[in-house]
Amino acid sequence: MPTTKWKNRLYLLALPFRAPRLERNPQIRVEGHPLSAPDSWIRLLRKNHVLGASVLLADGSRQTRITCSLTNPRRDISGSSMFRVASITKMATSLAALTVLEDQGIPLHACLNDLLASWGNISPVPELEGVTVEHLLSHTSGLLDPPGLEEALLQGVPFPDLLGKCTRVKPGHAFHYSNLGFGLIGCLLEAIEREPVSIVLDRKVFSPLGMRATLDASQLDPAEIVPISRVLPYQPSKELLVTPLGRKPLSEPDPLRHYGHTAGAMYVDVFSLEKLLRCLMAEGKPLLQSGLGQELARAHAEYGKISPSLSYGLGLLIIRDPSLSAGRILGHQGFAYGCVDGAFWEEETGRIVIFLNGGASEARRGRLGISNADMLHWALKEEMPFWSGSVR
Repeated sequence: MPTTKWKNRLYLLALPFRAPRLERNPQIRVEGHPLSAPDSWIRLLRKNHVLGASVLLADGSRQTRITCSLTNPRRDISGSSMFRVASITKMATSLAALTVLEDQGIPLHACLNDLLASWGNISPVPELEGVTVEHLLSHTSGLLDPPGLEEALLQGVPFPDLLGKCTRVKPGHAFHYSNLGFGLIGCLLEAIEREPVSIVLDRKVFSPLGMRATLDASQLDPAEIVPISRVLPYQPSKELLVTPLGRKPLSEPDPLRHYGHTAGAMYVDVFSLEKLLRCLMAEGKPLLQSGLGQELARAHAEYGKISPSLSYGLGLLIIRDPSLSAGRILGHQGFAYGCVDGAFWEEETGRIVIFLNGGASEARRGRLGISNADMLHWALKEEMPFWSGSVR
């Protein structure tokens, strides 16, 4: 994955020559509102070397669902296909966390050590001193992802032992994107609710919203899941359906070790993601009844020089980019194992753009995936403005 400027430049240089190309006649299916310029969408897929996709666009009562299936590599995609959406999971995690806080009367600024001790009988961890729930949900905990995080999860290393090897800075002072931090939200949810985190999210978010979604991939039919491949370097023999961690059933709560699911393990279909976005657009209603939902879309942290157009709420990426929209775009993107997914809404208009795929270019502009930026520009600037017969 191109994580620095130089790696990104090398990646972009190699992409046209080393990445697989979209086949000549992909199987495109459009349902709902017709596309004004379908060729533009196909050009976007070709540019970003997308290996099959499911897209949903919505503007008021008008909606378009688009799928692109491929024969080489094989990608049979329909509206019911399940995608592992990586960090898009964080939106559902934040919503679940806020519902639990609201139910239990726990303030957002409550200290994690105190909560884990009182609800889970877990001794205070020095590395979590001063870290609050708000810090975890806004990536301001100061916890930096340690090397070997995935291996530690597979080996069942308790999180206090892992934190001893974790680089950290003072909480609340700077933005540092932390999958470990979001994973600890899962530990907290299990400590409070005393049930597996997959059941917590199902009971608090997925079932009430009528979503087909899960954190426990061991419960899914593999035929429903869209495989993921990196387009660069392209290794078709390394397609991913379910991660090694995802194959382990979440049958019992284990708040010391279940810090690997709430950061990026959700499997979901495109229609269910729309339901999640609409709930977030309504400040968490009907799941949240207090004013706590207003905190979701408030900018709690800035990405800074590395990506000046991006800030972060609670589990929500916030984009301010005039080339994409005159106002704010909110939602999240997901990078993992080759997918570059996105689920967003335009704050001013409520227009929704969801882009799920089986692999795409991982090139970035700052920290925003170029694939997602291109999809947002096409949808918000080129396609949907013509749906009502007049350009916005």
